Amino acid sequence: MGIRRGALALLSFTAVALALVPASPAGADDTAIYQPPVEAPVVDPFRPPKTAFGAGNRGLTYDLESGTPVHASAPGRVVFAGWVAGTQHVTILHGDGLRTSYSFLESVGVRRGEDVPGGAVVGTAGAGFHFGVRDGDVYLDPASLFGVVEVRVRLVPHDEPAPGTHESLLRERIALARTVEEKGLLRRAVEWGVGRAEREVERSLDALRMVASLDPVVAIQQGTRTFLERRRADCTDGAVPAAAAPAAGRVAVLVAGYGSTSLDAAVDDVDIDALGHDTSLRYSYAGGRVPDGDVAPDLASIPARPYSAAHTFTDLYDHGVALADLVEATISARPGTPVDLIAHSQGGVVVRLALVELARRGRIGELGTVVTIGTPHRGVDLGSAASLAGPIGRWLLTPIADLTDGGVDPAAPSVVQMASASSLMLELRRDGVPAGV
Repeated sequence: MGIRRGALALLSFTAVALALVPASPAGADDTAIYQPPVEAPVVDPFRPPKTAFGAGNRGLTYDLESGTPVHASAPGRVVFAGWVAGTQHVTILHGDGLRTSYSFLESVGVRRGEDVPGGAVVGTAGAGFHFGVRDGDVYLDPASLFGVVEVRVRLVPHDEPAPGTHESLLRERIALARTVEEKGLLRRAVEWGVGRAEREVERSLDALRMVASLDPVVAIQQGTRTFLERRRADCTDGAVPAAAAPAAGRVAVLVAGYGSTSLDAAVDDVDIDALGHDTSLRYSYAGGRVPDGDVAPDLASIPARPYSAAHTFTDLYDHGVALADLVEATISARPGTPVDLIAHSQGGVVVRLALVELARRGRIGELGTVVTIGTPHRGVDLGSAASLAGPIGRWLLTPIADLTDGGVDPAAPSVVQMASASSLMLELRRDGVPAGV
């Protein structure tokens, strides 16, 4: 009888002990094999900052097309899925206590509290997709975990909030806001709950800094002066004589920038005669060339279409192909004649995309000189603010839109594509200029 009572007592103690053990996320145990969330190259590796708010990268930034499926790196439970600072994120808690975050998503396909197996699709990637791993508040290098079996024992205090509580969700939001900050979007999350908004932004986001002024016109003028003063330091002194113009017989194809029209474009101010060209064409954002009564007879057969500012707001990849078509038609009309490309502002991005297309067609060797003027080869602040700050950024950019000829549509495809962290800009940075240009 004494032995039986002892057995019952031991059984009761075991049942109580098991009831006190915190539950792990369903489908996960203390052993996890982590895999990359996407099959794509890493353009910015893990770079832990030296200070809490210093520069760095608390994870991996991938180069991929928007809409690419993003997979759970390992089994776990979704503890956050939603918006932070105008961008979408998912956080998964794994059985070994690690948290993985999937940031800057175009769409989210899971819900908080949902158990997901490893490899499950949690959403689709947006521009600048970022993957992070945390052990508590400590950020780890995700690449060090891929393909490694983690066997960990973690003692959890009985008073630690379970995943999904208000306190833990707040911690997740703070951690994800830090990731947003690390990506150079905003230094502080907007504090709408208390009616205040942080005005300090990343140094490169001059567009947002300007609209914070009470007088947008004065702010824009001052910002323009500062920009020009910085850039003039890199310019050749005006006293230096210009090089001799090349021999005649070259064709110049001009490409205007954002907000231009077939009747008005800054690139038209380029002195084609002084550069030694005997004729020129200007790319039409509606396709073909801009109508010009003085076009050379042998080039007159190339289709001519007028365009409005709205045409410059559309997809830049499409314009890259259309510009390549114009260059190829010009080469065919004048075999053996070098074709020079001269582009201003956004037009330089279109030229970069056209060069990729011309290289694919095997026509790079028939080009002459390629010149871009004031082109944002690493992206523009306006695009970054519009596409990455979400509805807040669009609201803040309204004053600039109202002051710009033709208006600036922050949601326009070309503006979004020129954001510094867009997939297009990441692609151009990764690939550079085709050989032979």
